Amino acid sequence: MKKILMPIDGTERSLQSLDFVKNIFPKDSVEITLMNVKELVFTGRVVAFDEMKYFENTCNEMLEKIKERLKEYKVDTYFSFGYPGKEIIEKSIEGKYDVIVMTKSTKNNFIDSIGSVTAHVVKKAKCTVIIVPEYNKKYN
Repeated sequence: MKKILMPIDGTERSLQSLDFVKNIFPKDSVEITLMNVKELVFTGRVVAFDEMKYFENTCNEMLEKIKERLKEYKVDTYFSFGYPGKEIIEKSIEGKYDVIVMTKSTKNNFIDSIGSVTAHVVKKAKCTVIIVPEYNKKYN
């Protein structure tokens, strides 16, 4: 059974990878981990424990809702704080994942751009990385 790591930030763009996985991988052939990373940005302001707990709870709730869209699959969720690219690589190595599935970013109308987090993952990954093109209704 293949292990798939799917970093999800909650945007509609990132959720497009769910349909890709459902179309490519039979439900009995994979174990999926939906991962979300809350990036910590240091602004000189002290972040209270309650505030961090709020972010964690909110992100875990989001992951559980997204998990419902893959209910026919074996799915786990994982949340962490940190730099997304670094956290994704560490989780993929630690969990011995076979595949990381991410969605291409086309922010700022750079059609060929894959985004800084995705670029970092592609450079550092020790497993296969699949980049799902962003579905754009304008071109269909």
